[in-house]
Amino acid sequence: MRVACFQSGVRGIDPGEAWRRVLQWCGDRGVDLLVTPEFGVGGLPHTQAAAEQQAVDDPDSLLPWADDAVPGMTVLLGFTERTAVGLHSSAAVVRDGRVLSVVRKQHPREPGLVPGGDSSVVDVAGTGVGVLVCADATHQGPARRLAADGAGLLACLLNNDMSEANAARWQRPTHEALAGRARENRCWVVSADVAGTSAGRRALAATRIVRPDGVLLATVPPQPGRLLVRDLV
Repeated sequence: MRVACFQSGVRGIDPGEAWRRVLQWCGDRGVDLLVTPEFGVGGLPHTQAAAEQQAVDDPDSLLPWADDAVPGMTVLLGFTERTAVGLHSSAAVVRDGRVLSVVRKQHPREPGLVPGGDSSVVDVAGTGVGVLVCADATHQGPARRLAADGAGLLACLLNNDMSEANAARWQRPTHEALAGRARENRCWVVSADVAGTSAGRRALAATRIVRPDGVLLATVPPQPGRLLVRDLV
């Protein structure tokens, strides 16, 4: 399976021609799975008011973000979702013009967001893929359940846009968590994070591919707009 992880800026994915080129580039190179960051659509909401403003009621409204994906390519899109129980950090699993499923973060840290529940494994090019949304990758339980259900790959949508102090504190634990989930479950782990700096803030840019033995296979420089592409065997 060929996987691509897109590292956006901290404001999320820039819509329009730049994003279309990413989808077309991936399609031309036979990418099976494209992973984007948490809150890739809309950006990280720093307040509950911001989350309310950008929340999506119908995940089908995200389908235009994958219009230029080739048939058969699965795209994971991070967004803020509004459901009957509240606001979630969610990931839409999109393929062939359909939202196959929506995964909701189980351990939210953002203001005003509520936990989601367990998610199901999705088949991508013959491989079971489990989706983890940011902080869920720092807990053993969600990854263990997905692996038990047949996941051979854990796709992690991250958004590590944080203060400089927190960035210094969380850089190593974030990398160790991704390696730990791979090693514990004998699964590939791939992640897409955000990159960039602003006054007093730095994103971790923890876009990585980790082998099932926990060894880092590949990463990209801490710059927005980077694509990490690898064949996983």
